[in-house]
Amino acid sequence: MDRPVSESREAARLRASEQSCELFIARGTTHLPISEIAETIGISQRTFHRYFPAKAECVSPLFDWTTRRFNDAIIEADPDEAPYGVVRSAFRAGLAGGVADRTQALFPLVFADAEMWSVFLRKVHDGERTLAPALAPRLGFAAESVSARAAAAAVASATRIALEAMVTVGADAEDVFLQTVSAFAAGALPAADDLSRLRAAAHPVTRQPAG
Repeated sequence: MDRPVSESREAARLRASEQSCELFIARGTTHLPISEIAETIGISQRTFHRYFPAKAECVSPLFDWTTRRFNDAIIEADPDEAPYGVVRSAFRAGLAGGVADRTQALFPLVFADAEMWSVFLRKVHDGERTLAPALAPRLGFAAESVSARAAAAAVASATRIALEAMVTVGADAEDVFLQTVSAFAAGALPAADDLSRLRAAAHPVTRQPAG
């Protein structure tokens, strides 16, 4: 019933993850017993538990694959391409293009499952950390710099916001991703000096009368 031992464990985990997600999409729910998932995708329950410590973790390898596709697209892009175009291509590689149908069908199910939603958020954070060294050279930043981490955080957050908008209001995920990246790039937060002035205006200092 299990797959051949010649298949690497990570490849087998990814394939099991992909097949589990295909099953969730076909059934329109993630609320299936492990016994049914394992039987349908062709592995034993014991192997399922060896691959995934909890049922919700069965989406984890697919999210890792998405992150690798995203990062690889950035690393392999034309050195002269502008960062905006690079991250757009990366988004298409990981979540749109040939996998757009899966993205549109899977994420509403993941977001409706509290445990899988938690796995997704953890993977967004993990992806942010691996994205920084991939993105930094294109922006002229050191890989471990605050600027590189901030840029990676912006792109990772834009991805999460795009998927949330797709699920909650039916928005085009790529459009929202690009709009959010642009908002971060344009300075969605005020600079430190501007923020200090805003705070002062909102909370003026009241002087006590002399004497």
